[in-house]
Amino acid sequence: MVRRHARLLAAAHVLADGLAGVVAFLLAYGIRFHSGLIAVTKGYPPFSQYLWLAPLVGLLVPFAFHLHGVYRLRRGRSRIDDFFGVLVGSVLAVVLGVVTTLYVQTYYVPDQLKDRGAFEVSQLVWGLFLAINVGLTFLIRVAVRDWLERRWRAGVGLKRVLVAGAGDLGRLVVDRILEHRELGLKVVGFVDDRAEGGAHLGYRGLPLLGTLEETQDILQREKVDHLYVALPLDEHVKMLALVENANREIVEIRVVPDLLQIISLRARLEDLDGLPIINIHDGPLRGLNAVLKRTMDVVL
Repeated sequence: MVRRHARLLAAAHVLADGLAGVVAFLLAYGIRFHSGLIAVTKGYPPFSQYLWLAPLVGLLVPFAFHLHGVYRLRRGRSRIDDFFGVLVGSVLAVVLGVVTTLYVQTYYVPDQLKDRGAFEVSQLVWGLFLAINVGLTFLIRVAVRDWLERRWRAGVGLKRVLVAGAGDLGRLVVDRILEHRELGLKVVGFVDDRAEGGAHLGYRGLPLLGTLEETQDILQREKVDHLYVALPLDEHVKMLALVENANREIVEIRVVPDLLQIISLRARLEDLDGLPIINIHDGPLRGLNAVLKRTMDVVL
């Protein structure tokens, strides 16, 4: 169900982007040649010449957006992300349009049609198209985002979230989700091994639905869309087993690192060629620091 909804939303974006590309291309032609704002020195190409190319542009825009990953929809994506995604995708569409028209004109268009300007597009038209398409497509995305956020705030179309871990880290996850209703997420409850003792109340009125071993059944029963794993470091083995079992269900799994415990240990996060490393304790002092330390020991 979740994947079907995402596919429908992506298909709607593809259709809207293609239509916006066609409209932007024809508007760019009109502004360039018939608005009187820009001087025309090499004659007026017929509108039909650009009208024939408009469907090609309508196909290239979604294709370029797909190549750039614009249709990898995710909640929590900011407007800045949307803008730069549309901008880079539109630039790529212009590049593809220029290359395609030049290639077809060079190798497939007869000389007679070349003389009439077939598959020839003004550079200013491409520039105007870029500006118009970025603005128009971004406005469409803002309108869609506002509509979705209004639905989510009204409780419509929410994604159901289950949090594994009812400790400090799990409660922090719940706090963040409840503070940002625009993400369209609804927390259905917690799973935690403390439920073995008969506890049923998790946090902020959310129920403790069961133990970690019961997660797979709870995912099915509660129709969960997202699983947030927020277990402390000392439950690493349980976390691996939980993720392995949850992978059998059609849910998105997100693991929340226990940064609270890392901070309490005065540890530091480091990077080893893309591999995250937790530095618990630095080695002995070296270099100038070692000399200063030795001097202090001798003097004192």
